[in-house]
Amino acid sequence: MIKENKFLSLKDYEFSMEVDAATRAEAFQDYIHQMEQFETKPYWVMATSGVGAKMKLDGCDDTISAYISNDYLGMSQRQETIEAGIEALRKYGTGACAAQVIGGYLDIHKKLEGDIADFVGQEDAILFSSGFGANTGLLNAILGKNDIAYVDSYIHTSATSGLRGTNIKHIGHNDLEYLDMILGKEEGAYKTRLVIIDGVYSQNGDLSKLPEYISVCKKHHCLLMMDDAHGIGVMGKNGRGTAEHFDCLGKVDIITGTFSKSFGCVGGFVAASSKMIEYLRFYADSNVFSAAITPQVTGSILKALELIKTRPEIRKKLWDNVNYLRNRLQSAGFDIGQSESPIFPVMVRDNEKVYRIADMLQKKRIFASGIVYPAVRTKEARIRISLLASHDTDQLEQLAVALEEIRDVIPF
Repeated sequence: MIKENKFLSLKDYEFSMEVDAATRAEAFQDYIHQMEQFETKPYWVMATSGVGAKMKLDGCDDTISAYISNDYLGMSQRQETIEAGIEALRKYGTGACAAQVIGGYLDIHKKLEGDIADFVGQEDAILFSSGFGANTGLLNAILGKNDIAYVDSYIHTSATSGLRGTNIKHIGHNDLEYLDMILGKEEGAYKTRLVIIDGVYSQNGDLSKLPEYISVCKKHHCLLMMDDAHGIGVMGKNGRGTAEHFDCLGKVDIITGTFSKSFGCVGGFVAASSKMIEYLRFYADSNVFSAAITPQVTGSILKALELIKTRPEIRKKLWDNVNYLRNRLQSAGFDIGQSESPIFPVMVRDNEKVYRIADMLQKKRIFASGIVYPAVRTKEARIRISLLASHDTDQLEQLAVALEEIRDVIPF
């Protein structure tokens, strides 16, 4: 039973061996009622405009500043990507309407596979309808009951969802010493051994220790997979991702990513050796049994990739914004952890305070996500700020001032 007057969290209603689904859903209404006590909605907020640096929310006529999108380079709103999508729409129609393996494979899909593989330093790539599907499809295909995944404690849920049919061992966040020890200890115990990390961690905004991971994996003859969803387009001199940032292009066995962030669209990919990709074309269930990504999306992604390659000033504007806000928040005494990316975790460490702060920000015409369990541990609740190249300095200053004013009312 949940104690009376307790501030409820999503943890209180997750899967239980003792309570059936219908009963859980009924009890969950207490959480919904609790959220309704706030004057603004924390989740499932409906927008009536594009989602970017500025947007309109349902029931509000005014445009507000927003920090919830991962469209780091503002590609979703650029005229070039919009027009490229329209051109593909007119040429191919609204959808492939078939899985790629049985005929839904277009020439622009093939071009995107080759271009994205080359961009991230791999031999070949395969497309998926989501970044989530890329991770789950890959892992379902290559790991089984005689294999094992060694996972960083902060990898994305899409990866952990693909590990239900295999063995898992959790390593501490960027804990290379423990990984080195356990890989040596378990030499020969499993058929396939795969280490899974993120390039840029989605909630903390910090980076993996990629060069050290490559060294340890090579020493122990195991594969290394890096989910670089938040790194590609952002990190590295040319935006080629975390591998380029660390001068490690071509040294990671498998790179996965999404088109829903720096590319401003939707979809995902796995990039690896040509032989691994050929295998996945027949065994990655979330590709084989899913319709191909739409022509419009594919055309827009190709144009976004072209702009990333040829318009470095877009990425420079993003990093100008990152450096400005980092200096502003740190000088004001806010805890933003070890972020080295456009992701800023403004640490609060209290679920109820997070909801109250997000509510107060919305009243100040600022939309930022309150992140609580299960996205992060209960004691790591925070306001997540996602910076874009399309933010301007006035918006960043408005955010910093608003957080200072709120802190005077709600200490955090």
